[in-house]
Parts: sequence; C-alpha cells; structure tokens
Amino acid sequence: MEKLLLASTALIFSAGMAFAQTSTGVGGDSSSSTSNDNARGDVAGDYAAAIDGGTLDEQADAHAAGVARAVAPIDFPAFEAGAATAGGFQAQVDDMTTGNSNVQFQVGNNNQAANVQQGTVQASATLQVGNDNGALISQINNENRAAITQLGDGNLSTIIQDGVQNSAAAAQVGSDNVSAILQNGNHNAAATLQMGIGNTAVTFQNNGDNMAAQLQSGDDNTSLISQGGGDSGSLAALDGTLAAYGLPAGIGTIGAIAGAASVNAAASVQIGNDNASAIIQQGDGNEAVNFQLNP
Repeated sequence: MEKLLLASTALIFSAGMAFAQTSTGVGGDSSSSTSNDNARGDVAGDYAAAIDGGTLDEQADAHAAGVARAVAPIDFPAFEAGAATAGGFQAQVDDMTTGNSNVQFQVGNNNQAANVQQGTVQASATLQVGNDNGALISQINNENRAAITQLGDGNLSTIIQDGVQNSAAAAQVGSDNVSAILQNGNHNAAATLQMGIGNTAVTFQNNGDNMAAQLQSGDDNTSLISQGGGDSGSLAALDGTLAAYGLPAGIGTIGAIAGAASVNAAASVQIGNDNASAIIQQGDGNEAVNFQLNP
C-alpha cells in the first residue's frame, strides 16, 4: 500500500513574516504551495508551476517533458513559439525591456487564434498543432506575459489578463480539453497543464500577490482555483469578447463570496480519470494544496 505524505512547515523570513509551505505527494507525483512564493504540481517529469521570481518577475511554467511547454517568462535566449527541440513544441515568452511582442504558429486545420495587446511592455505566444483548436490571449497594460501551447484536437484555451505585472502559461496535450486563466491586476502568476481527453481547468485570480498551478493527467478531470473567493469570474477582451466562467460541472460550493486576495498560493495535481477539485481562497497569507491519485 502506497503511503501518502502530508507535511506543513513554517518558513520565517528576515522581515519577520511567516509564510507556510504545504506539500503532499506519493512517489514522483506531488503538489506543493508556499504563500507569497510558489505553487507547483508534478507528475513524474511533467509539471505546472507558478513562481514569484522577485520584483516584477512572476513566472508561470507548464511543462510536459519532451512533448510541449508553455512558459512566461523564463530565462530563454529568444522569444519564440514553434518547434523548440526535436522532441517537442513550446510557446515561450521571454523578458523584454520595452515594447509589445507577439508570435503565433499554427499547424493543422480549422484552428483559431486571436491576440490583442494594448499598453507598454507585453508579450504573447501561441502555438497550436492539430485540428479545431481555439486560443485567445488578451492583455491590456504594463508588464504582462502569456503563452499558450496546444497539441491535439478540439482544445480550447483562453488567457485574459488585465493589469500590472501578470504571467500566464497553459499547455494542453490531448483532445477536447478546456483551459481558462483570468487575472486582474498586480503580482499574479498562473500555469495550467492538461494531458488527456475532456479535462477542464479554470483559474480566476484578482488583485494581490497570487500564485496558482494546475496539472491534470488523465481524462474527464475538473479543477478550479479561484483565490479571490468567488465562484465565477469574467473579463472582457479588447476585441469585445467576454470571457465568463463559473464553477465547472461537478463542482459546487456553499457561501463562496469574492473578497480580498493578497498573499495566496495554490497547487492542484490530479492523476487518473473523473477527478474533481476546487480551491477557493480569500484573505491574507493563505496556501493550499491538493493531490489526487486514481490510477
């Protein structure tokens, strides 16, 4: 019988504030979160990570080893979306000093991709390989980043960011997966990786120093991370498209009310089929972690 490890420790920083770290895992699969620092989910060599890299340097990384990757931003020598290595594809967004940037790369039939940017230092990357995939990135002002990578058919990914210094990354490998990241303001980071068929991952974050990471491996899994405390989120893209998401099917909450969101972190890993997970946080100094294994 496999042993499940759950640990919680407090990390004391020089400023005198205590941040908690929570982790759970079995074997090479794990989920961990540290408030005001990072949220990460691992399945073998695959991971989704949201990292506080320091002042104005939030990072989101969704990585299927040797297959696909979406990352924004990270220390790569170039800004590109395309065939990064012989073993896989990636959409990546690199740190830039000035200006907007956008790359789109599509292979297949009936794929749709839209990018809308307005403001100062931004970036965007979209890579889609397969058929009938849809991707939308909308960013407004200041230091935003986004990256979408999709390999397969019938996948849908939406990233809408509105505000100061956000990062988002989503990578989907398989078919009929749905991923949405909505962020509004300040120091946010989010990463989503889904491998399989019919998975749904929804993240809304509003103002504050938030982190989020989701990784799902299998079929028909559903995962929600809110962090503002609400059970729905919506933002309008610059082209007028309204992205509105509520609770995914199979997930219900009682008394979820949107409120202040500050020093939060969340991570969720689901392995297998037909798993459902919801993390909703509001307030200060939170961290959350979820790990489910259904082989």
